Amino acid sequence: MVRLNLAVAALAAGAISASASSSQHATTKPLRGVAPADAAKYQPIKNAQGQMRWKCLDGSKEVAWSAVNDDYCDCPDGSDEPGTSACPNSTFYCANTGHIPASIRSSRVDDGICDPECCDGTDESDGKVHCPNRCEKVGKEHRKRTTELENLRRAGGKIRDKYIADGRKEKENLEAEIAKLEIEVQVATENEARLKQELARAETSDKAVIDAKIKTPLYAKLTNRQQAIKTLQDKNAALKAELETLTLLLDDLAKGYNPNYQDMAVKGAVVAYKEWRGIAAGDVKQEADTAEPNNIDQLAGENTKLSELLDEGDWPSDKLTALISEDVLDIMDGGLAGAGIDKRVSATESDGGLLFRIHEYMPDQLVPYFEAMVDTLLDVLIKANVITDVKRMRPKSTSSSSSTTDEPENVSAARRAHTDAANHLSRTTHDLSTRKNKLSDFSSRYGRQAEFKALESKCFSKDMGEYTYEYCFFGRATQIPNNGGAQISLGSFTNFNPKNDRKPEEDEFWLQQMYARGQKCWNGPERSAIVDLECGVENKVLDVFEAEKCIYSIKVATPAVCFPPASAREQAQKQQGEKEGAAGQPVKDEL
Repeated sequence: MVRLNLAVAALAAGAISASASSSQHATTKPLRGVAPADAAKYQPIKNAQGQMRWKCLDGSKEVAWSAVNDDYCDCPDGSDEPGTSACPNSTFYCANTGHIPASIRSSRVDDGICDPECCDGTDESDGKVHCPNRCEKVGKEHRKRTTELENLRRAGGKIRDKYIADGRKEKENLEAEIAKLEIEVQVATENEARLKQELARAETSDKAVIDAKIKTPLYAKLTNRQQAIKTLQDKNAALKAELETLTLLLDDLAKGYNPNYQDMAVKGAVVAYKEWRGIAAGDVKQEADTAEPNNIDQLAGENTKLSELLDEGDWPSDKLTALISEDVLDIMDGGLAGAGIDKRVSATESDGGLLFRIHEYMPDQLVPYFEAMVDTLLDVLIKANVITDVKRMRPKSTSSSSSTTDEPENVSAARRAHTDAANHLSRTTHDLSTRKNKLSDFSSRYGRQAEFKALESKCFSKDMGEYTYEYCFFGRATQIPNNGGAQISLGSFTNFNPKNDRKPEEDEFWLQQMYARGQKCWNGPERSAIVDLECGVENKVLDVFEAEKCIYSIKVATPAVCFPPASAREQAQKQQGEKEGAAGQPVKDEL
């Protein structure tokens, strides 16, 4: 009897073990059409009644485990039929061992067509059609093609590195030119202002009078006093700065020292400093006698002593600066008095130049001869040192509709000098602005690392039979008839990323260009072209065709887009970030 019970128990245990093993095998066996990453989502759950159930992936309902892949769509999201075509909104996973896994729409499962995405043929398993497993062959061809493209990318990448070095050099040269022009603009601005002031002075005074004023003791005295004010102002500013620094250091010492642990010299210095600060003498004496810890609150208030010393009073810095900036000649009053200036000069100025008004009483046809005679006479007198330089007044022009009185020669010379200086300033400012705009375009126009700069204005062409097409980087795209005729513009460079769906940080941003505003089509819009760039070891036009009416598609190979793999670029950016963080400032990209 005991043996019988033992045998029954053994049979029962074996049945239970077999059932558990079978159940485990059923739950771990991969379902058709399910990706390994989603395998955990397709596990049955036993309910209280012992039934195997499964919940739709969207959580909308629960179905029997036997309803999964039963060729009937139970779940609204189609997740219960990953291996059949019952649910149109589901997807089927192809493992493609030996190649790259892929997914197709479930509607293409068991449709009698061997889909190329599923090279392992697992999408057709109902026996209607036999799909051989081609993954080994396809994978081998794919790996070979990938290796060739990688070798091409590496070779083109070396050329791209040279483009980057050239572009970086161009950028550095441009930055150096900008720095130089900024200095030139500053100098030109000061020179123009000086000559403008000299022109204003020349318009109101003869050169002889100005020279005479400059030679007077008053001019020298005023100039020396202005220089003295400037020197004292600079010295005062330096002393104030040093006093503020010294006061801050003594404040820190007075706040932080402990009279119980420091020598009497330090304590005496702190007590004396507090007395200078104006702290009550009783407080200072009590502290010295009792050697109590320092009271920080005593130094928290405003340093009135320092404020008094720094107070500029009636002569603040801006007022002194105004005095220094005044022109000495403008502030001289009576500088010519008693200076011994040639009376003939003053007489010439005071009488208004009577000699030069004789033409007002002469017939117009005689005026040119008279002026020539006067000029000859004046030149002789000046060379003989009989007179000094004078104003050579000219009559009003009768040939010009906008007649004006001619100026003295010294005024004309000052005006010409100022005009030349103003023109030079304008040209230099324009050159600086142009170069700054060009520098700002580097990152948006010439690539993340200026790799396209080396290609600017370089042109490449391709004979397509009836036409030869020429493409110029950052220039124009042109259609040239091979049998004679006018060239046709297909557009000029406008921008990268015409779809505006990428960011400059992405490689794809730089793979497409827009050339717009070309020659107008007959009875149509302006011609334009979309240029697709791809990696190559040389720059050349690969293909051109008219994709739509008056819209052309141009394919161009160039080493400029042989970008490094994303992982290498991210690693380089990470290293650059670490360098910037360690140095505390940006560094140049060495990629």
